Amino acid sequence: MVLIKKQLVNSTRSGYPGINGRKFITIHETANTSPGADAQTHANLQSNGFTASWHWQVDDKEAIQSFEHTARLWHAGDGRGDGNMNSIGIEICVNRDGDFKKAVENAAELVKKIMKDEGIPQTNVVQHHRWSSKNCPTNLRNGSKGIDWADFNRMISSARGDTSEGQPKQPVTTPSAPKPRWTKVTGKWSGQTLGKGEYGEPVRQLQTKLSNNNPQFYPNKQATNNGIDSYYGDDTEDAVRRFQSYYGLSVDGLAGKQVYNKLNSNKTPTNSGTSLPNTVYRAIRPYPSGSGVRAVQEALASVYYYPDKDAKNNGVDGVYGPKTADAVRRFQLTHGLAADEIYGPATKKALENVMN
Repeated sequence: MVLIKKQLVNSTRSGYPGINGRKFITIHETANTSPGADAQTHANLQSNGFTASWHWQVDDKEAIQSFEHTARLWHAGDGRGDGNMNSIGIEICVNRDGDFKKAVENAAELVKKIMKDEGIPQTNVVQHHRWSSKNCPTNLRNGSKGIDWADFNRMISSARGDTSEGQPKQPVTTPSAPKPRWTKVTGKWSGQTLGKGEYGEPVRQLQTKLSNNNPQFYPNKQATNNGIDSYYGDDTEDAVRRFQSYYGLSVDGLAGKQVYNKLNSNKTPTNSGTSLPNTVYRAIRPYPSGSGVRAVQEALASVYYYPDKDAKNNGVDGVYGPKTADAVRRFQLTHGLAADEIYGPATKKALENVMN
């Protein structure tokens, strides 16, 4: 069984108030390939007040718990959606001096234990991608390290440990989803309610607005044309839910008048193709400002290093002040850079690598 340690964080600024519903287990990868960026390093980051937060970190040697499962943390990128409100977050370390396959095996054993402790079914062990469309856990999603998501699920089914209590293992079966019946809708979308199972021009207009919003809510960032296909399926419903959660709307996955009005009141798009500036920013008065700073802030927010999570638009205001400098510092700390709070060529390259 994987070695389990506790290094619990006593903080009220690492998540949302209330009790985590513990209905899901969300699997992440740290995206930090720096040598030594193991479970202990990430546990120490959380102990030192890192803004993002997750319950566990696992490497090829051990699993370390940073928060009780009852804590609602900032790990899923879906605001007050099920990812943050009702799931337990596990980060698998990808440091290049570690054994990734062994880290995944250890994560599978940990997941099996949590499933038993919290009564969570294997069908509710999900990828970070489910909540915010972020390409995470990247290596398990693309199989680039010789092990993929299907392998991980097989590991969970056969994980060692005391979870079976001598009982024979039962096969894990997932019922095949019924094929949806699509209903065609026509005309222009002007706020009439759209929902799962519909297709046509109004759905395409909704998807386009979600993709152009600031911040963007792609129906499926990994698909052709960001998943803009005129079909209101699971990905579009998920994008609508994340949009509703982000803007404090009723979260039901239906695109009606509230969603329409909010999309049309937030018309300034974030151009995902905008390159990061080739310059240097320091938080020295008068603070640097302008579109270049905004691009840096938006890049940081897109990978969950918010300039100011408690401010409007997560503090994306085009001004390189102390909070933006702190976000840069936190990003630098987790990516093996000098934590000098200065945006420059090395930070630009690391940001581009994480976003791509």
